Amino acid sequence: MFFTITTNRETADKIKKQCDWDERFQSGRSYEIGEIVHYEGYSMVQINSKDGKKIGPEDIFWLGHHSAGQ
Repeated sequence: MFFTITTNRETADKIKKQCDWDERFQSGRSYEIGEIVHYEGYSMVQINSKDGKKIGPEDIFWLGHHSAGQ
């Protein structure tokens, strides 16, 4: 399971930074960063579920919350 976020490059970089931090500190989140593709004017960020399980809505909330605060 995965979903894709279409955003600007700055926000894509913030999402990647947060996902890297979550992995480094073993946060127990249900997602991990996937592919990031940058185009002129926008970026696409893929968020994958870990181990094929569902991505928890609370994890999506915290990803947005922490990414916006960086």
